[in-house]
Amino acid sequence: MRGCSGVHCVYTACKSLKIAITGMLFAGLITAPPLFAEPAVPEKAAAKRLVVLAPNLVELIFSLGGGAQIIATTDHADYPEAARSIPRVGNYAAIQLEKVVALQPDLVLVWDTGTPAADIKKMQQLGLKVLHFQTTKLEDIASQLLQLGALVGQQTTAQELSTAYLQQLNALKSQYQTQPPVSVFYELWDNPLSTISRDAWPQQHLNVCGVKNIFENASAAYPQVGLEQVIAANPALIIQPISENEPRTLVSWQRWPELRATKYKQIIQPDSDLLHRATLRTLDGVATLCREIAKSRQFYAQVPAASGR
Repeated sequence: MRGCSGVHCVYTACKSLKIAITGMLFAGLITAPPLFAEPAVPEKAAAKRLVVLAPNLVELIFSLGGGAQIIATTDHADYPEAARSIPRVGNYAAIQLEKVVALQPDLVLVWDTGTPAADIKKMQQLGLKVLHFQTTKLEDIASQLLQLGALVGQQTTAQELSTAYLQQLNALKSQYQTQPPVSVFYELWDNPLSTISRDAWPQQHLNVCGVKNIFENASAAYPQVGLEQVIAANPALIIQPISENEPRTLVSWQRWPELRATKYKQIIQPDSDLLHRATLRTLDGVATLCREIAKSRQFYAQVPAASGR
């Protein structure tokens, strides 16, 4: 993953970590209060020419059957396959405003903390109608489906998808959330070693799966941590999210055989494209993550001496 928020660059001191969290920022997962007022969008008056400056919004609109209304987007909008052919007008660092204006869109969809703040302000000054989105919890995806469904004239489909999504989410919570907790370390990035806390988007997934994040109470949402801190906490499971589209280097935890997760081979590598981009596919990633965590939970239940509890 690559990127940094236009408003809050969580890792300003480290270029590599900026690269690590692009997908999360574009998904609106590092949150802040909306910067500007949103224009009213009539429920049945679908805008037909949309510039969509967030890959997850592109994916949601395609899920609703409204992909043909998107006339431009940003880098990393790569799903579904049809999204790859949409013209690009920028990325997390800057939006090509002259291209956006020339397209004469009916509406521009942005993330307040994923689209550069200066560019959002300039687009509004240029008279463009801008609609803001943000994601702080898993339930927000359902409400965004309804909002986007009204926008593209697919209210019925949006209601069906939203209802099914919430049912799937509630089923996952019922199945996993109250299970005995497993202590985990979530390796967001290897150098500098970085993880997540209670205010981070992936923590929402861990909450569903019933785990104890060893850095849950860190002051920053995406803190840099020391290797010695991980060793001292001695997690039962290490999670290393990876992406086929954007390979990254990983910590070789085998170098520290004293760690429980290493000793008992409790290291998993879930799909970060599913977990870090807020779309309907997110719950597929969460379901897989919960199943893998459940396997680790079962292992420690069978080997009490290994649990460290």
